[in-house]
Amino acid sequence: MTSAKKLLLLGGAVLALSLAGCGTRKPKVVEQPAEQIPVPTPAPVEEAPTHWTRPTGDSIREEMRGVWLTTVYGLDWPRDKADTPDGVRRQKESLLRILDRLQADGYNTVFLQLRHSGTVIYPSDYEPLSTRFAGEGFFGDYDPVRFAIEACHARGLSLHAWLVTYPLSSSKRAPHPILTDHPGWAIPHKGSYHLDPGRPEVRSYIAHLTTDLVRRYPVDGVHFDYFRYPEGAEQFADGGTYMRYGSEYESKSAWRRNNLTQQLREVRDSLQSIGSHALVSVAPLGKLRKIADLGRSHGWTAYESVHQDPETWGREGLVDFIVPMMYYRDDLYSPFLREWKEQVARYIPVVAGLAPYRVEETGWPETVIEEQIAEEREVGLSGVCFFREVHTGARFPATRRIIAEAFRPTALPLAFARGKAFQAAAPTELALKPAGRGEVVLSWQQPEAPKHLPLTWRLWVITTDESGAKHATLLAPRLTSPQCKLVASDFNGSSSIEFGVEAVNTFGVATPCTSALTISLPDLKALAGGK
Repeated sequence: MTSAKKLLLLGGAVLALSLAGCGTRKPKVVEQPAEQIPVPTPAPVEEAPTHWTRPTGDSIREEMRGVWLTTVYGLDWPRDKADTPDGVRRQKESLLRILDRLQADGYNTVFLQLRHSGTVIYPSDYEPLSTRFAGEGFFGDYDPVRFAIEACHARGLSLHAWLVTYPLSSSKRAPHPILTDHPGWAIPHKGSYHLDPGRPEVRSYIAHLTTDLVRRYPVDGVHFDYFRYPEGAEQFADGGTYMRYGSEYESKSAWRRNNLTQQLREVRDSLQSIGSHALVSVAPLGKLRKIADLGRSHGWTAYESVHQDPETWGREGLVDFIVPMMYYRDDLYSPFLREWKEQVARYIPVVAGLAPYRVEETGWPETVIEEQIAEEREVGLSGVCFFREVHTGARFPATRRIIAEAFRPTALPLAFARGKAFQAAAPTELALKPAGRGEVVLSWQQPEAPKHLPLTWRLWVITTDESGAKHATLLAPRLTSPQCKLVASDFNGSSSIEFGVEAVNTFGVATPCTSALTISLPDLKALAGGK
């Protein structure tokens, strides 16, 4: 049993620590720990204990490390339809392999494509099921979205529902229900259809579709792609809608920009109406606006070409973060990276969307990705996201190695400003109890939190080695219950071990516990029943 003298509240100032390995494996999470054995009351200390302080330093940053996981045509996942038991099994196994790889390589965010061209990969009252994903329907009670959410969360990954917003596919043999029921909502454009953002009915439809999804699934966020007017927007035939709804605007471009902004207002209001706190993000074009002294052709830009207005979205708080698709290099990357920093990042986090697919498709050297990650960090944006998953994996070992090395230091998920109003109370009463076979359970108490805003917990350990050097490790980034099983021998080489726990709300805003639990290695092993 731990002696009162050895189990102390952490006193004095905690040193600023750089992240280092401490020989610990990932802890085991348990739902029902062994019966609690009280830990002795800490002995009085001469100095009053301070609040436990999260380890800091250049190697511990807040950063989104994301990837777009494409489901259309099974480009990333799945390769098998889920309309037979064997197909379901293969879909599950292939997704778990992908997620295990992402976890091992240091990612923390997955954007899973749930909607494309007006079809979805989940049962919906609004739109048809993607036949490429599931044939005529899923076998049994298999739900790929729920399975993906649970698998991501079990690995400390957040999952955002990636929705391709306005493009619509249809054919004469199988016309899309929207074209049958509401033919005026979509406009033919360049061989396909595009929902008309200027129509109030279309904006209401997208808002309700989004709310229906969030009601069904505990996604961490909704992520809008193709949230824009189409390429060649000057030929987009929405003149009738403009005449009906746009007369008060100074130009058609201003009216179109307001339509997209109004869409986000309606999504926000619809989500708030059901009490949802899902994050909202958009993937705009990577070039924000024309730059007067760029010295070369811009190509298309978000603001002028497709009528996106991310500055207004950020200023009004309509989105929680932005992921511009910066699929360019050199003088089409660096100047625009700084534009995003100066014009939009002052309001909301900006995550640079990068293009490892260019290595295969246009012959970029892999080192371009390495340089772009470094420059994004130098400029001070909030992380990176890669298009698309397969181009970051085993088929491209050099790219994978570059990303994994960049992600090697521990990163905390982004904390979003909206969550400060819902900050949780601090965890209390950290306690250790034996679990048998050389293991212990660390548990803590959590003051009641709002049921509609679930919490997770983040477990830190600070070890002191025999030379007196301290090492900090984020032992578990996303625990879903207030307890964690640990193996005592994983801390071999440490003279003392300090545990600290943070309560984290769904916005990533953490509340550190008020004090740490400190124990010596011999006492930890004695408690665990080991040597």
